[in-house]
Amino acid sequence: MNPTSELLQQIYSLSFSTNSASNLSWSQTDCKSGMIEMQAYVTKVAKDVLTETASIIGDWKAIWGPIVYANDPTSNSVHADNTMGMYYNASENVVVISIAGTNVNSPYGWIVEDFSVHKTKSWELVTGAKNSGNISLGTYTGLEILLDMKDHNNDTVVTALKNFLTSNPDLSDVQVAVAGHSLGGALSPTLALYLLDTKHHWDSNGKTSIGAFPTAGPTPGDEGFASYYEKKIKAKDIYYLSQHNGIDVVPHAWEKSDIEKIPTIYSDHIVQPSDANPSETLTGTLASVAALNALATKNIIGVPVNRYQQISPSTTLNGTFDTTIDDLVSKQLKYIELVLPLALGKYAVYLRNLVRFAAQAGTQHTVAYHSLLNIKPFMTAYKHILNANKPSGIVVHEPYVYAVKDIAKVDLQKIDEAAMQLAKDHH
Repeated sequence: MNPTSELLQQIYSLSFSTNSASNLSWSQTDCKSGMIEMQAYVTKVAKDVLTETASIIGDWKAIWGPIVYANDPTSNSVHADNTMGMYYNASENVVVISIAGTNVNSPYGWIVEDFSVHKTKSWELVTGAKNSGNISLGTYTGLEILLDMKDHNNDTVVTALKNFLTSNPDLSDVQVAVAGHSLGGALSPTLALYLLDTKHHWDSNGKTSIGAFPTAGPTPGDEGFASYYEKKIKAKDIYYLSQHNGIDVVPHAWEKSDIEKIPTIYSDHIVQPSDANPSETLTGTLASVAALNALATKNIIGVPVNRYQQISPSTTLNGTFDTTIDDLVSKQLKYIELVLPLALGKYAVYLRNLVRFAAQAGTQHTVAYHSLLNIKPFMTAYKHILNANKPSGIVVHEPYVYAVKDIAKVDLQKIDEAAMQLAKDHH
């Protein structure tokens, strides 16, 4: 499998399209209607994507899903914790399995699937492959969710793939590309390897080749898992193309040497005060970074020192610090003292830098990839489709706004409101 640049754009476009439920939630009082509405929404968006963007990404047909999963499907408000779909392009003879990234309003996605790295699961216990290392508990949990998802025919994605091959006996040399961004960037290579290790169950006639196309993914497993994976790549049993923005925080987790770079990743642009003490700045203030540093250097809950290792090779894309977003946030932060208790006023300079860090992290992990992966035309069309299908009463913010609220716990909208009130008072 050696995809053209055009095919890569199509794969990445489908990968990003699976994130349609991100930032959204559905109310329900009957334990089911919201879940039904969410699945209908995801299905409708996928249908519109395939019909309305065909001139951009070519002729793709859904052969399974997309299916949406909620860990708590009967709650009064449901949201997507995972989403996955499978598509086929006859002219390319390619099947794409597309896995969504972390939903910003999914605590389960963040805490259980992304950050459950204090324990690992043996890959041999997953597929039977010996000397294959371990994956994080979070990655294992996510993989189990994906493998258990079922469509309206009660088929899992693996069953549907097997049925697709069986019902098309004339097909051969079918390329199966597993793609995902962010959380999907950890789960897609893991699912691809699972398909390879269990291929005798679903492709006994050897009709397929398998490729993994993760973007912006955190490390799925330890050095043993990476070594096992790299042997498969070297033997050309699996095609592997991992790409990440060099100034994206997320792919810096969970390998120790990468984690250590996170606190200063934007230091060329976000300069600390001359009297700053590391314990008072990003490393000490940003809870997630502090946790990452702890993971990198200490034993956590009896777990040995971090042995996570990224799978090689991985292509580093040269991201550019987004000065437009930074300037926008900096202007809003001019009034940050207005939302701080008086006693915390002296820490305003540190909080400004924290918010700028969070805004940049959110931008570099999301929007920056549209240009880096050369999928801007698709993403423009996709945004129109999302707006056309958006549930009533929903306000969707830019990714950097969510990042600031999640990481720095600062609501930029409230700062704006405070600034407007200040201006009114001055008049």
